[in-house]
Amino acid sequence: MTNEDIEVIGENVVKHKRPKRSENMSVQTEPGDNTKYINNALRLADLPPIDTKNISQLQERIAEYFNICSEEDMKPSVAGLALAVGVSRKTIWEWSQGDDTEKSDRRNAIKKAYQILNLMMEDYMQNGKINPVSGIFLMKNNFGYADKQEVVVTPNQPLGEGQETEEIRQRYLESAVTDDENFEN
Repeated sequence: MTNEDIEVIGENVVKHKRPKRSENMSVQTEPGDNTKYINNALRLADLPPIDTKNISQLQERIAEYFNICSEEDMKPSVAGLALAVGVSRKTIWEWSQGDDTEKSDRRNAIKKAYQILNLMMEDYMQNGKINPVSGIFLMKNNFGYADKQEVVVTPNQPLGEGQETEEIRQRYLESAVTDDENFEN
């Protein structure tokens, strides 16, 4: 890449103005979007109940949920999955985190659904298909992501390296001012 190429790129970057904050922060809906979202939620809420302990019924419902989202061109979500299954979002999370061996098939089915949702969320984020702030919020709250900063703590030993208790006591006594010393002057 030549200096001229870099200058042209720099000029193009400067020409693009940053969008107004109010445009970025506003909800971007098209006419009919709300109807689509409401109808999708109602369709999920109207699904017949399933026995969530029956793994084949649970797996079928998970597949049905993703198919509905595909048919309706809707982004799947943890809340939508919970509605389709007929439980709360918190219950879905608890099932995915549990370690009860009796319910390991259910846990595995939910974990697989979570993996699909997680992958899709990452794809949406990487391809600019959702607002980054919303994506970060959803990934932290639904998939266990967290901002982490590692801090290395180095112990400070003002009394020296590995001194014995008696040595510390003696140093303390030697440095202490006695009442007699205060009255000598």
